[in-house]
Amino acid sequence: MKHILPSLEALKVFESAARHLSFSLAAEELCLSKGAVSYQIKKLEQEIRSQLFDRNIRQVELTESGKRLHSTTKNIFDELRSALSDITRQTNTHDVSIAATTYVAARWLSPRVSSFSEKHPDISIIFHHSVNAEDFNLNDVDIAIHWGRCDGIANENVLLEIPMAMFPVGNPSIKTRLGSSVRHPIKKNITLLCEDRKEDLWQLWSNGRYDLDKNPRRYISDANVRVQATIDGQGIMLADEMMRNELTSGSLLPLSPHELRGFGYVIKTTTTRQLNPEANKLKDWLVG
Repeated sequence: MKHILPSLEALKVFESAARHLSFSLAAEELCLSKGAVSYQIKKLEQEIRSQLFDRNIRQVELTESGKRLHSTTKNIFDELRSALSDITRQTNTHDVSIAATTYVAARWLSPRVSSFSEKHPDISIIFHHSVNAEDFNLNDVDIAIHWGRCDGIANENVLLEIPMAMFPVGNPSIKTRLGSSVRHPIKKNITLLCEDRKEDLWQLWSNGRYDLDKNPRRYISDANVRVQATIDGQGIMLADEMMRNELTSGSLLPLSPHELRGFGYVIKTTTTRQLNPEANKLKDWLVG
């Protein structure tokens, strides 16, 4: 005759109550009501036709049957947890989340991630590209690379600062129109392509040398789109070393020897997330 085992839920409730010798603590651990714990244990006792607990006013004690069943269920649940943990480690894809704009991802991060993935093919990397948005929550990722001030001030969350000087560039046609005047290399009818930020980077770059108040501005938030717009002659932009390919090819040309310094890219971890081993590997790879 086939024997029907008690439900797994009833055995789980019993194991918790037996381990704590308390229906209340078992209820708290399993997120159940005390009445639900009592019901499951009473139902289990009825199924196996044996009393498992001696119920006193202030506490419960295991009967001999209860002690025997608890020894068995404890071993079974320990083995089950161990087996599931092993299976999870073997089959789980290890994810690392990293935030970087498409500009940084394509021009700096991509080749580094490619070489990292060749060495660690079991680690999956999830990209988030809105890191410079005001509402972006850095606590949602393991590692973030964002543009900002590079002040060299020690911060436990900052892994690496990559300072990059910024300088104006334009396509060859605009370069010809502007000529070689160092006194005022940017004419008033030239559109300044920029990102909508609290700090006016063009004024910071000018540092009082030039009057840029009357230059038209065109705001383009995506840096890759801003680069293409500059190549197409829509205006000029402040470039950095990540645009080396365009500068080398001659599709964009520097317009002034003056540079804006103190800005660049900051690689940082978040304040609330503990990096897992996979994220630590990528972190060490990026800053090494």
